[in-house]
Amino acid sequence: MSESASQNGRPAGTSASIPITGHSIGPAIGALYQLAMRQHLHGRRWIAMLLLALLPAIIALITRGTDPFASPAAMEFGLIFMLIPQGLLPLLALVYASGVMQDEQEDQTLTYLFIRPIPKWLIYLVKLAAAVTAAEILSVMSIALTYAAIFHGVHGTDGKAAQIFASCLIACAIHGLAVLAYCGIFGFMGMVTRRVLVVGILYIALFEGLFANIPFNLRIVTVIYYARLLIYRLLPFRGRLGSGVHSTAARTWNLVIRGDRHLKAYPHNWLCITMLLSTCIIAALLAAFICNNREFYVKTPVKTD
Repeated sequence: MSESASQNGRPAGTSASIPITGHSIGPAIGALYQLAMRQHLHGRRWIAMLLLALLPAIIALITRGTDPFASPAAMEFGLIFMLIPQGLLPLLALVYASGVMQDEQEDQTLTYLFIRPIPKWLIYLVKLAAAVTAAEILSVMSIALTYAAIFHGVHGTDGKAAQIFASCLIACAIHGLAVLAYCGIFGFMGMVTRRVLVVGILYIALFEGLFANIPFNLRIVTVIYYARLLIYRLLPFRGRLGSGVHSTAARTWNLVIRGDRHLKAYPHNWLCITMLLSTCIIAALLAAFICNNREFYVKTPVKTD
């Protein structure tokens, strides 16, 4: 859909001419958020993303069913801390956040949004919040079900249920921060390019897939780098899963230990959290600014005799 003036296009109406009051904008924001959530949690996209979120748990069940001696520690590391953060979470964020405004353009529903007593920048932020919520719901569900598939009924884990539950909560929190950052990034991409899916997949493959695994300073601009530092420091691997898990994570993620078992030479936890949150906030504000100053064009029916 063209974003430039054309013979069969017109700029969608803006909310600037509609007076905004505290009594009108509150219910309008709530209604818009509910509408966006219904769009995210229904339809073919929801079914596809739900199946994608269930994939790690299905892999865990198949692995346990075909290999009775499969290590729960290996499955936890491979599925919870490799597959989900490097593959599942970026895709969820890309699908939901990249089309915050583009989906409305393609469906020719922008006019209905802009007649609401809400400025365009706030429309973007509300719809982004709904996209984040949908992605977070699927993320938490995927992590919880995968933990259950890995550890339920496993011999020797009955007395460690509290530790496993704590690990699940910490993993949900860290991965949730990553989802926030990803949604901010892909939402911004959706405002600056129409080929956001192509650009987003390239970003996931190059930055989060390749650069994040190379021990160069370039990986400090990736989301997964900060999430991995938090995972390494905060999750209670030792004592429950064996002493080799930390060294496995360090080798896989190219973290240089050399006596620095707590990674004091790397960004501290508070800095990692700050980087993930600030990435989301800065990207969201930039995208909202672009949205507020852009003329959106929608197609109008062509009259035929």
